[in-house]
Amino acid sequence: MTPSAPPHVEPLATRLPAIRPAGALACLAWLRRGLTDLATAWAVSLAHGVLFAGLGWLLVSHGWTDPHWGIAYTSGFLLIAPLLATCFYAISRALERGEPVVSLARPFRLLWDNAGSLGLFAVMLAMLFSLWERVTAIMVGLTLKADVFAYGNKVFSYTASILHDPNHWPVVAGFFAVGALFAMVAFALSAVALPMIVDRQSDPVTALLTSLKAVRRNPLAMLVWAGVITVLVGIGYLTMFIGLIVIFPLLGHATWHAYRGLVERT
Repeated sequence: MTPSAPPHVEPLATRLPAIRPAGALACLAWLRRGLTDLATAWAVSLAHGVLFAGLGWLLVSHGWTDPHWGIAYTSGFLLIAPLLATCFYAISRALERGEPVVSLARPFRLLWDNAGSLGLFAVMLAMLFSLWERVTAIMVGLTLKADVFAYGNKVFSYTASILHDPNHWPVVAGFFAVGALFAMVAFALSAVALPMIVDRQSDPVTALLTSLKAVRRNPLAMLVWAGVITVLVGIGYLTMFIGLIVIFPLLGHATWHAYRGLVERT
């Protein structure tokens, strides 16, 4: 009896959606469309903006009494922000389909079908944050002076002490270099992955590989987009998170349109 041939399994790489090319300033169109979504669903979007900006402020302010946790929370909030923004992806998706978005709970109900994949993505981001927290602990341990706790706010006092001590500058430069690497990895993995999970109920591996493919095919456009995100979030931080009430929803909606602009529909 002739054995049957094994079934053909198509390689995962060939099953990834095609990626469209994007110009260097494509993010301007994404922001414009995101602003339209924000204006259309302003009540729900801004309510979520208040919720998440408040969450970020509580997280960061909790660490203000400890330099290690203050720095870890302030910078680490950016690592988990893409996951929090999934509700804005759901809102933009609903608007695109002409579906009503009339309550705070509606976006979360739209995410329920993707709970498994989103949960796995959350675990990955949690692991990335844990690694970043250890890097922060090492940096603080190498540069912390004993008298930093003797006066004023400990985070501000610690920052002032390392800025005024040239001996610590190489450690700080290394810290920022490692931080930039973490930020690039987090951005490349999540640039279009979470909107794709929300839209297509994709598994996390397919979504991650698609995101990496989008960044690799459009390096300049994605670098500019990452820079715009960093500047806008920095403005939100400088306004004590008040600016994030608008900036966070705007970036969330714009990220949905970045996904729509980069990933071909199947």
